[in-house]
Order: sequence, then structure tokens, then C-alpha cells
Amino acid sequence: MPKPARRSVILASPSAGQPGEVDRLNAILEKAGLGSPLGPPKLSTPAVVELPVSADPRAVVAELRRAAPPGGDDRYEPPSHYGVHVVTDGATTDDELIPTEQFQGQGLKTGHGTVSWELVRKRAMPPAKKWRPASSPPVVVVLDSGVKKHEWLPKDEATKRHFCIVPRPGPALHPPVRDRALKNRNLSGYWGHATFLAGLIRLHAPDAQVMSVKLMSDAGRLNERNLLQALHWLVQYKAGGGAADVVLMAFGRPKKPGEADPLGLPELIAQLSGNGVTFVASAGNAHSHQKTVPACLDNVISVGAGISAKDREWYSNYGPWVRDWRPGTVVSLMPLTRLGAHDNGNGYALWSGTSFSAAILAGELAQARAEERAASARP
Repeated sequence: MPKPARRSVILASPSAGQPGEVDRLNAILEKAGLGSPLGPPKLSTPAVVELPVSADPRAVVAELRRAAPPGGDDRYEPPSHYGVHVVTDGATTDDELIPTEQFQGQGLKTGHGTVSWELVRKRAMPPAKKWRPASSPPVVVVLDSGVKKHEWLPKDEATKRHFCIVPRPGPALHPPVRDRALKNRNLSGYWGHATFLAGLIRLHAPDAQVMSVKLMSDAGRLNERNLLQALHWLVQYKAGGGAADVVLMAFGRPKKPGEADPLGLPELIAQLSGNGVTFVASAGNAHSHQKTVPACLDNVISVGAGISAKDREWYSNYGPWVRDWRPGTVVSLMPLTRLGAHDNGNGYALWSGTSFSAAILAGELAQARAEERAASARP
């Protein structure tokens, strides 16, 4: 049976969703010899519209940009993939970086430059304070590889509430990535990334909860349109009374010199920030001063690995755009102890990366909110 053709898309400003606009754009493309490749809008948010395209998306984007009126607000671009900057063993220069235009969960094995982690014994895991969920605990939304079950993540037997919750988004947010690893045993280096983050949040926010939204593949990649869809859903979720206090984005890609901000992403972040949501993102592990998206965007707290910019970890990105610093080589949860049939999924590991620095700060911010709410509730 032949494989279905991959669907290409481009991202456009909201005006592309107006009646007759796709026909107008197709007429421009047909005159340029590209046919009529644009289909009806598929994903539409207040900040961005996704248009299916049957031709080369980069050629379509180039022609639409060329034909746009001077000073117009129409913007077109192929959706990016976000990932981590992966460093080869012993890499010391930018030329030795593995090229990537993808957002991957950021983490490096300590002392090396490989995407891996080391299993450690349970006693290496720092003790956590007792989980004390209030009636409205702060919620850290983890947009990542999906938090797996782990015995260290608590639940309250009296209320049946769990520290980690998975939303039921319905048609507004279809899970873009299925987790098949437990069936096919194809476990990549990033399979436990979100669980590792959740453990760190648990350590630093004993009065909070984690909401796990799976956007990242087991290879550590996520697509920008899935990120936009998740944030648009979060806007609706908050408007409906849902709780979301901190959003953790432990992924990034280099921002090229002169490159505009990703279409729609700053607007959605600003909208949620105005509704009380704090965004935290990892600075990246490329040992570079080049800006990383989304960490460098407005309304986002970018976090590097180390004590300060002066005393940073060797792998951490740096520069004036990095706003805060936290430890990056840490122990946390790993839902894998061995590649065998009897793996109980309750392991622990040592891992390094700015992802984990960002998770620590996200936990601290959530705990500060919990303490503020507790203080305001006292008579």
C-alpha cells in the first residue's frame, strides 16, 4: 500500500482567512508559474492562519513575499520545527555543531556533548517536600514529550488529585504525536524529557501541579504549528476558567540574523501573558551567543545553565538576551531503568541542559504564586 503524501503548509497572517483571499493569492501564484497550490485554511487563530500548499512551500512563500505591497502586514513563512542544538563529542567551535532547524528537548550528557543521560540510584534524587495541594494550586503547563507515570510523582488519596494532570482538550487540540515507545521499545534519548522536567518542578514547587501537553516527538522535535495550536487552545482554556500559571518551553532553535519573529507566536504569548501566564524557555545548549527562539521573544523569561552569566555551564547559550540562570546538571526522574520486558518505569538519571535550568525556574515561580495565594487567604 503506498504511503500517503505528506501535507505541506505555510503560515500566513489572519487576513488570509478572509473570503476570497486564497483565490486572490492563487491567482498571483498562477501568474508566477506555480499553479494554484493553496487550499482552504485549516488552522486559524487570531494571530495566524495555516494554508495547505501542494507546491514547494518555500517557493510559494518567496513569491507571496515578493508580491506583497510595500508596508503591508501580510506575512508568509513555512512552519519551523523546534529542537535543541546538539553538540558533538569534544566540540569547541560553532563549525562542529550539528546543523538543525528543529526544536528539540534540550539536554546534554554531563562532560560530553551527546544527547543522552546516565542512570543513577534512587538515593541520588533529592528529597521532596510533602505535596500539599490547595484548592487552587498554581499549574505549570509543560509543552513537551509527555510526562510518563512514575512512582515519585504523588497523588492525594483523599481527593484523588494527581500532581501531574493531562488535559482533555477535545477537538480544539488534537494530540499531534502518539507515544508508541512502550509498544515498539524504540526509546530515544528524549522519551523521558518531560518526566525529567516534572520531577524538577515537583522539587521546587511542592504546592503546585503540572499539566502535561504532549507536543514533542520521542526524537525531541516539535512543529511550530503544533505549538501555535496548543497556545491557541490555552487561550480558550483560560477564558473558560481553566488554571494555567506558568508555561514551560524547554526547546528552541537558533534565530538567524535579521530574521523576523515567528508569525503568530509573539501575539499568542502576549495575549496569555496579559491574562496572568508567565512563560519560561530554555536558552539552548549550543555554547553560543546567538539568540534562540522562543527564549529571546518578548514576555518570555530565558534561562541559561549555571550560577550566572559569568559562571555558566560550558554548553549553555549566553548573551544579554538570557535573563536568568539556574543549575543545569541535575538528577531527576527517568521513566526507564533498563531496556527489558520487566522495566518498571521508575528510574532516575543525571542529565545536563538548559531545559532543566528552565524547569527549576518555572517551579520556583509557581511556588512563589502558591505562597502568595496562601498569604492572601489568611485572615
